[in-house]
Amino acid sequence: MLNVVVGLVLIFLLYSLFATTVLELLASLLAFRGKNLEKALRNMLDTGDSSLFNAFGDNPLYSQLAGRFIGKTTPPSYLTSEKFRSILFAVLAKEGEETDVDKWISGLPDSPVKSVLHQLWQDARSDGQEFKEKIELWFNDVMDRASGWYKRHVQRVLIFLGLIIAISFNVDSLQIYRQLSRDPDAANKIALEAAKVVEGQEATEDPLALKKELYDLISENLEVLKSPLGIGWGNVPVANLTWQHWVFKVFGWLVTAMAISLGAPFWFDLLRKMVNIRSSGKAVNG
Repeated sequence: MLNVVVGLVLIFLLYSLFATTVLELLASLLAFRGKNLEKALRNMLDTGDSSLFNAFGDNPLYSQLAGRFIGKTTPPSYLTSEKFRSILFAVLAKEGEETDVDKWISGLPDSPVKSVLHQLWQDARSDGQEFKEKIELWFNDVMDRASGWYKRHVQRVLIFLGLIIAISFNVDSLQIYRQLSRDPDAANKIALEAAKVVEGQEATEDPLALKKELYDLISENLEVLKSPLGIGWGNVPVANLTWQHWVFKVFGWLVTAMAISLGAPFWFDLLRKMVNIRSSGKAVNG
């Protein structure tokens, strides 16, 4: 039974790595991180319209942080609290007014950002240096929440990608479980490959090289087992499948998609623990 579970975890790891690679490409192409930062800044700089956010975005320092991907300019994916405070002061404080905080806060239209800045100024007891520090703390707090937004967005994208991968490669978790349960030799072979994967990870320090080696190692060694495990469409008698078969297959795809959405780090950590348990059990029995 343990070999069956280890086999499933290894397969989830393989396709999670594949999904992560696709996600990284999409994140760069569609500027997920930059758009998430923009969303957070729009919420912070809400004056009832986009005027303050647009002025912030037009600042030369902010513009220099913009990225480029395939010739396309993308929003900055990261902004430090110091740079945020510097740009905000440059946008709000007119020449000679940087120390006259009351004046330029009062000049803002009634809006959430005006209320926040006024409260921070009061909390700082009208101390300019402390006010700057509170602006930076405010930014860091918002970025913590924005990180949560990004993780939830990525989770939704991974579920969608996982479903596409599961259908495209016919990675039916229920079918794989049945096949591994019926074929102890295949389950044992996959468990042995899982041990090699864990050992290979422990000998590799470079994360990028590790990711590529993991994917290559798993995919190469599972290639010969895809057909026995029911992965792929080559040996599926689609015309002979009944509606009951399709119901179970769709459910198996959904399970795979949810598993992929948990991410490769989750499945690798679980695989390492299970391989260690398997090795300990063999050592005790031996």
